Amino acid sequence: MELPMLPIRFLRRAQALYARKTAVVCGDVTESYDEFGGRVNQLSRALNHAGVQQGDRVAYLALNCHRMIEGYYGIPQIGAILLCLNIRLHPKEIAYIINDAAPKVLIVSTQLLPLWSQIANRCPSVEHVWLINSDAPESPFPIYDAMLSQESPDAPSVPPINENDVAELFYTSGTTASPKGVMMTYRNLYSHAFSAIATLGLNDEVIQIVGTVPLFHVNAWGSPHYLVAVGATQIIVPRFDPELFAQSVERSSATHALLVPTMLNALLHTPNFDQYNLSSLQQILLGGAATASSLIEEARNRLQCECVVGYGLTETCPVVSVAYVKSPLKSLSLTEQNHRQSLTGLPAVGIEVEVLDPDGCPLPHDGQHPGEIGVRADSVMKGYWNRPEETERAFKNGWFLTGDMAVIDSEGYINIVDRKKDIVISGGENISSLHVEDILYAHPDVIEAAVIGIPHPQWGEIVHAFVVPEPGHTIAIDELEAFCRERLGGFEVPKSWEIVDSLPKTGTGKIMKHVLREKFRTPPASH
Repeated sequence: MELPMLPIRFLRRAQALYARKTAVVCGDVTESYDEFGGRVNQLSRALNHAGVQQGDRVAYLALNCHRMIEGYYGIPQIGAILLCLNIRLHPKEIAYIINDAAPKVLIVSTQLLPLWSQIANRCPSVEHVWLINSDAPESPFPIYDAMLSQESPDAPSVPPINENDVAELFYTSGTTASPKGVMMTYRNLYSHAFSAIATLGLNDEVIQIVGTVPLFHVNAWGSPHYLVAVGATQIIVPRFDPELFAQSVERSSATHALLVPTMLNALLHTPNFDQYNLSSLQQILLGGAATASSLIEEARNRLQCECVVGYGLTETCPVVSVAYVKSPLKSLSLTEQNHRQSLTGLPAVGIEVEVLDPDGCPLPHDGQHPGEIGVRADSVMKGYWNRPEETERAFKNGWFLTGDMAVIDSEGYINIVDRKKDIVISGGENISSLHVEDILYAHPDVIEAAVIGIPHPQWGEIVHAFVVPEPGHTIAIDELEAFCRERLGGFEVPKSWEIVDSLPKTGTGKIMKHVLREKFRTPPASH
């Protein structure tokens, strides 16, 4: 027997087995699985009545909210495609994505209406705008909850869906100036959920804090599938704040959480840390940036819970590996175990990983031969939206090429040693150096620019810009910052600057970024 691998099957199981169990808590709203499933059906029906058909895109421009979780099921259930927009991007970038994906419906938070008003006249594909909050005074748009209340909670009529159809579309600007839409199929999402469940050991006793990482972010969007699949409870917080997080854990007796290393560091060093009861925490999954072994050790000592590092990409749906300690290595010292847990990790269940040479051939697993990480799995994307050439370049010899350089040791542990692509990862956010450079080159007094990531104790990395002014011109740094803030998201604007006379180049004129990075490398400790 073959059944299509559709994530809606997770929700139907949860409704049948956990009807009265709490599915979602969001502020003052608590939904059982029966209620959550009913609202998902109402959303599907409301979208159908708005003219949404199979293959149409439905976008969220929204803060973390239980209504976004409903969208993870209500939109793909009718064969439409979910698109969650990164609200931290510059309005021009958001408009670019909307025009590239061409959603028919946009669901927007009240707080983000000013953002939408800046770009609405540049987004002709959007036929309907629904407001996600019910407390907006004299709203010019229909209210999301009101639209749902007019519909039946019974399952809607749905078209035949192929598991290889696109279910979700998430954009990444990790390596190019223009964001790319990553096409995730129903099969991708279904497979990823099972991989995460098996690798992380999840079950129906899990109470997970959701929303510390925004739901449009690569580190967060897999969770609504694997948590519903096991009948777990999702506690949604609007944003990460150490005090808010600690309060939410204490109030809900949360067992699991998703954090980036900077969030964990902020939690451990919040002044009121000892005032909260965080003893319910069993597992914290860290992702988005490299994690120091000292942070893992401190977290284990102070929180008395498992802290595991995960690695993944938008294109892999996202989890590729998790840095847990294999049972044969549990006899190692705690220091060595902490070190293992700070690596890129072991491939998740169902994920194949190799480090590849330039010809796409696997290299030895000896911890000495670096190569590009290649991934092969059911959870790897279908391709890039409207970009067949870039899709073709992303694969070689049956492997998806991540652009990250790593070694694999004899125990199978992956460890990233460098980035092939010029990505700056600051506070868990991927920032394209090429995109920032393009903006700097647009300044009339800039002749050359180079952007790199430099180490930072709080954010992991920050954006550092080298700028060469036009001959005879001088440029003030505050002027450059203002220029960038008008054209970039706040997190993309360089936090550190150098005005220089020239940049080091190869014989062919390529800027040698490795030379620029050299001055920021931490010197080895003397013995």
